[in-house]
Amino acid sequence: MRLHYWTYEGPAHVGACRVGTSIPGVHTVLHAPGGDSYTSVLFTMIDRQCGFPTVTNVSYGRKEVSTTGVDRMMTVVEQVERTHKPRVIQVIPTCTSNLLREDVGGALNRLQPQCEAQLVFLQLNAFCEKEDQGADMTFAGLVEQLATGSAERTPEPSVNILGLTSLGFRHRDDLREITQMLHQCGIRVNAALPFGGSAADFHRLGHAWFNIVPYAEIGLRAAKVLEQRFGQPYLAHAPIGIQATQEFIELVQAKVEELGGKTTNFRPRPETMSRVPWYSRSADSHYLTPKRSFVFGVASHALAVARMMEEEIGMRPLAVGTFSYEHSEAFLNECQRRGWQGFYSDDFKEVERQISDLMPDLVLGTQMERHSARRHELPATVISCPAHVTDFPARYSPFAGWEGANVIFDAVTHTLTLGLESHLIDMFREVPGAEHDSVLGAVRLPDLPPDSPSPTGAVTSGTSRPTEPAGATQAATPTAVATPPQAVAAGEWSGDPRWTDEALAELKKIPFFIRKKAMHNTEKYAREHGLREILPQTIHATRDELSRK
Repeated sequence: MRLHYWTYEGPAHVGACRVGTSIPGVHTVLHAPGGDSYTSVLFTMIDRQCGFPTVTNVSYGRKEVSTTGVDRMMTVVEQVERTHKPRVIQVIPTCTSNLLREDVGGALNRLQPQCEAQLVFLQLNAFCEKEDQGADMTFAGLVEQLATGSAERTPEPSVNILGLTSLGFRHRDDLREITQMLHQCGIRVNAALPFGGSAADFHRLGHAWFNIVPYAEIGLRAAKVLEQRFGQPYLAHAPIGIQATQEFIELVQAKVEELGGKTTNFRPRPETMSRVPWYSRSADSHYLTPKRSFVFGVASHALAVARMMEEEIGMRPLAVGTFSYEHSEAFLNECQRRGWQGFYSDDFKEVERQISDLMPDLVLGTQMERHSARRHELPATVISCPAHVTDFPARYSPFAGWEGANVIFDAVTHTLTLGLESHLIDMFREVPGAEHDSVLGAVRLPDLPPDSPSPTGAVTSGTSRPTEPAGATQAATPTAVATPPQAVAAGEWSGDPRWTDEALAELKKIPFFIRKKAMHNTEKYAREHGLREILPQTIHATRDELSRK
């Protein structure tokens, strides 16, 4: 089986199911004619939820599409109420249902008097809206229909945490970390929705002083609904990284004081809350400074992680990208303000091309960027959904707050091979005639008989360039070393430059864990300057040019 098309986000109804399964007391009926009923697997196999997800599919064959589709949906809703007894049943149409233009909303209005559960119909356009947008619109729709309580504020400062859902990247642990920071500031969590609350919590959303949206992809629409209905302001800020966490605490305290309340005047020193400030300055971390990173993911995570990489770890991003179309404009403006090369793309092949062109020291992205980086033998770690089951660990592993900064720092340093360890590995793996590493790759010099001439175009096992025919190689060998490389006018030489024996010997002196990158940069330098052959001086010139950037 071949993968013909892969997307970073699923359709809108997947996002709706993420919201529904996060809230106890809410049951999602997925009106899925044609068999669009694969969503349950996401929650049981990837998110590894305890118990079966509260999603029921209305599936029927093509013969029933034009006659009994809506009737079957109404029957399923009645069965769900009798069996599960939820407070709220939300009915979500899928792609096929959108095409059929079925009157699902009218059918639910007729059914509502017979049901104790509140029926909610959310019309999502599966052809225009993707997963995160669908989750955001679904949550906002539930808030609009269910948040009917009073606007009387609690006596003490309190907030609502909006937008964390199941299948979100470390959202479960992020909720715990953010709640702990708020408690340290003397602020109580009034409600946390979708994840962390229940259907009954919608009625008391109006009691909070203001709302917090950690990640703008999901929850921003709901915060605006509450602002319009109850006059609640909201704070949208991702507390990922030391400085962003410090800013989050200051913004929360300033908002409480602005609303006439008092906090505990919690002013922590980062060194006392996280090990990252000291670890990033220690001698063992100095090798990170000259390295460069590539960051890609949802807009909020990509921006926050890129900032942490540059300002707190010292690895300036070569490029920062996102697949979040709805937030792409603000994302690109922020990248431009910070001097980063920002880009938007929802094509994983285009993202892989950027990785292969830039050849960063570390790739931070989704599970697809991890696969792409491995194809180019580059170290990579996952910082955003979509993620694999291994990125939903059993241990406490947040991305937000002080502990989240520790988790990100460990992910970066453990993914890269430490400098001292690398030299020791390189030393003990010296094998005459062959050298390789199964994870990072390394230059491999071919074994040749003593009386055989050394091929000028000898390459490594990681470069996959075809060697020249024997006759052509032998003819070129006598002049390969003796003739100095001649620069030619731009456009006259478009082939790959040839490596001389002296250059290969010089290349072998470079530690294996950066050797392939050094080879890539040297060849790029040679092509840009029109060099047909690579000598040791070419390697040195490449190093000098890169050091000046």
